[in-house]
Amino acid sequence: MKESSTGGVTRREILKTLGAAAVGGAVGAQALAAQPGRGRQANEFLIRGGHVVSMDPAIGELPTGNVHIRDGAIVAVGPAVNAPGATVIDATNTIVMPGFIETHWHMWSSLWRGMAHDASDYFRLQSLQNSYSVGDHYVAVRYAALEAINSGVTTCHNWAHGVRDFADLEAEMRALADVGIRARMGHTGNFVSGPVLPGDLQRALDWIAKNGQGRMSLSMVLDGAGESFPRQVRAARQLGLKTITDHGGFLAFPDLLGPEFLMTHGTGLTPAQIELIAKRDIKVGLCPTSDPMIGAGLPPIHALLTGGVPLKNISFTLDVTAQAPADPFACLRTIVNAGRIQQSGSTDLRAIAQARPDWKFKYRDAIELGTLSGANVLGIADQTGSLTPGKRADVIVVRKDDINMLPAAQSDVTMQLVQHGQPANVDTVFIDGQLRKQAGKLVGVDVRKVVAEAAAAQASLRERAKIR
Repeated sequence: MKESSTGGVTRREILKTLGAAAVGGAVGAQALAAQPGRGRQANEFLIRGGHVVSMDPAIGELPTGNVHIRDGAIVAVGPAVNAPGATVIDATNTIVMPGFIETHWHMWSSLWRGMAHDASDYFRLQSLQNSYSVGDHYVAVRYAALEAINSGVTTCHNWAHGVRDFADLEAEMRALADVGIRARMGHTGNFVSGPVLPGDLQRALDWIAKNGQGRMSLSMVLDGAGESFPRQVRAARQLGLKTITDHGGFLAFPDLLGPEFLMTHGTGLTPAQIELIAKRDIKVGLCPTSDPMIGAGLPPIHALLTGGVPLKNISFTLDVTAQAPADPFACLRTIVNAGRIQQSGSTDLRAIAQARPDWKFKYRDAIELGTLSGANVLGIADQTGSLTPGKRADVIVVRKDDINMLPAAQSDVTMQLVQHGQPANVDTVFIDGQLRKQAGKLVGVDVRKVVAEAAAAQASLRERAKIR
């Protein structure tokens, strides 16, 4: 399906490409705005009685606290909050915290789950770009984003390097808007027809202004930009895009570098490159599940911190969920464990234990990296990343009385979150003040149908690409 004569692709047209079955499983604003048996969703909530990990230094941690949400924003956080008339969510035996923020994710490849077993498979499957339909882009991004929300991720950065034209791009943007996740949309620097022009970027910005519901913004992904790289950087800056990135090849253009740039992966960074990253205020997105999985190394958290890169500029990424789950807990524990391996520089268990190291990267740092630092990396820390009155209400509630957790009064909840937490513990998710998950279930989503449509899209893709 190509662009319509009016210059855009409607949601109806996308759903038409999916077949009649897709309509019943669609995730749209109306479906997500309703709670079963409750009519339309309330606009005021009081999350009451949880252990609040605010990530706001002025508020800190509250062993028993309340979070008041109204009209999409956080109104108040404290041990005693009065909110008559608000819908109350009992948060006893839970941790209440900001939603996780990931900063680099090739969401279009989520349909390759079960197909990409290592790096060789993954890069071979890039050729599937030619076989995608517009509907495939919608289904893939919807499937990925819903898994993210289910896991407690409230903000994602979609690297749309697989799109061929504006129709594909619009399908991915519409999926993000329909699902309701907060998103940075990574506009490819190269369409099949040639380099993306400033007018292409403006067209995407116009679409976001009209349809993004205040939750979506744009970045520039410049992989393969070649000689047009400097020109596209200038175009991105003229339009005020807060993220410019290309997996780190931009380090070859030191005169262009600035705080908008995002470096990803980084397992092979040299001390000189880390020094440049720190000096130019470049942001970093670590890939803690995909890099070890393909054998490329552990996230270099210790080298970054000791090399002068501030924690506020380091984030985690989901990268490729064809190969690893959208699991922020696994991401953070891998970064913590990598930091300890790198700091100790030893394999002598007893010597490490006897030394009682003062670990440079601590559990609370990991939670900060997964929330407030991620917001800073994307340039949206004024909107999200902490439970701060006035910020948008991107809040998750994590159960600590499940079998893998323990609600002991004296427990270190940041340690539990990182080393024991799982997506299954995420009970409730608010994004922009809207309930997206409640009582452990995605709100208004037929999960079986969404999964079935993703599986059907993969089967169809295999058939068209002649992959057995």
